[in-house]
Amino acid sequence: MMKLVEIKELATADIDEQLKKSQIELVELKMKFASRQLEDPSQIRKKRKEIARLHTCKTLKSHEAINEPKEQKEKVKKLAKKKAVAEATEILEKPKQKTVKGKGKNA
Repeated sequence: MMKLVEIKELATADIDEQLKKSQIELVELKMKFASRQLEDPSQIRKKRKEIARLHTCKTLKSHEAINEPKEQKEKVKKLAKKKAVAEATEILEKPKQKTVKGKGKNA
């Protein structure tokens, strides 16, 4: 029986392997239950929940892989926007240089 924390640490390929193993074990448990050889029927429920956890983690990891580039693009856009705003405010805040009469090339 795997816990959610353990499943989250697995890679996607490992989750697939564990999912197949768990599904086979569930079928075996159901066959034992049907032939009255299973002493603890709650094992079936536990195995179904484990399979559901595996499916959930697999889905989350696939969504993370898909959304990751979009998030990076958004971060780059936000940084570029902040930089542009900072440059614009810097230009506006610079005091204009005053020209002094009498000090030039001819003076």
